[in-house]
Amino acid sequence: MIFHPQQALKALILALFSGFIIRLHHTGEINSFINPQYAAFSQVASIIFLVLFFIQVTRIFLTEEQAVDHQYCNILGCSHDIEDTKPLKNRIGYVMICLPLVTGFFLPYSELGAAEAMNRAICYSSSETNTGHSHETLGTKSDDIMKEMIDQPILSLDHSNFIDYTNAIQTSPELFVGKRINMEGFIFSDKAVANGHPMLARFIVTHCVADAHVTGVVLSSSDKSLEREKGWISVRGIIDVHQLEGQLVPFIHVQQWNSIDEPTEPYVYP
Repeated sequence: MIFHPQQALKALILALFSGFIIRLHHTGEINSFINPQYAAFSQVASIIFLVLFFIQVTRIFLTEEQAVDHQYCNILGCSHDIEDTKPLKNRIGYVMICLPLVTGFFLPYSELGAAEAMNRAICYSSSETNTGHSHETLGTKSDDIMKEMIDQPILSLDHSNFIDYTNAIQTSPELFVGKRINMEGFIFSDKAVANGHPMLARFIVTHCVADAHVTGVVLSSSDKSLEREKGWISVRGIIDVHQLEGQLVPFIHVQQWNSIDEPTEPYVYP
């Protein structure tokens, strides 16, 4: 029997990819990278990697005849080593394939927050909001949501309704003037946004974190320490509107706020 280190390396890479995806699902960290609606696709990918691993294992140890005779090649490829005419190119290829494994297993990741929001699209009015739904669906759904919100004495925004409620407030802010509201998010301050007023915001992840964008509500408070806050807060206040760049923009008159820990699932999903 002949041991083929290159075939063993390929098997190891396949096993590590499968194990990495399985670990993300087991720990729940997968939700920090993709919309949970697509979790099934990544699970299928881990199974495919695992199947390919078992196929690859059969190529690690071969007889001398199998190692040199092309008649043992099949639709899945050759089990024997072919002369490596471009060793540098192949090594670079292996490095590029292994790079996501090394970073995934050994480098810590952090959730998107205020620092990352500086480089992302920011939505604080209805004309800028886009979550990928059709206009017909949004029209019917938003009407029902607005009726539901108008009937509530206090609007409480959480992980399940954050997008729907903020979209409704941004679409028809005049309907909610004077309405009390409770919501959580991270503080984001940018002089280019809302005349420098801080925003209470969260990231919307439509497909994966690569397409994440920020949405939220502008805050108005006499407490200057609020603008210096860098983490997550919980806010209680009253909705009002003001004119900004030719359009009505909702904002919250902050009555009370306090710092909170970052939630287990900081992102919201359409």
